[in-house]
Amino acid sequence: MALEITNSLNTFKVTGVLDKKSVKKFQIYFKNIFNTTNELVININELKSIDREGVSAFEDIYKQSLKAHKPFFITGVGSKEIFDHVTTIDAA
Repeated sequence: MALEITNSLNTFKVTGVLDKKSVKKFQIYFKNIFNTTNELVININELKSIDREGVSAFEDIYKQSLKAHKPFFITGVGSKEIFDHVTTIDAA
């Protein structure tokens, strides 16, 4: 299933598969996102699968949020596991 990203009321819904084949689309979509928003909410409830590269892309967004001093939230099934993982990294 192809990766699809939609925005509704400043909550971004990620649907499909986030893997090495689709991670570039994800990264491009969220590049510099904190220049246009004060907080970022990504709902992964419809994310069918995610691989190491996908998790790494969430790590990159988390680093951006720390540098921008703006909140970043992941919601949906599996969000706690991903968020717990990305928040253990160093923002450097």
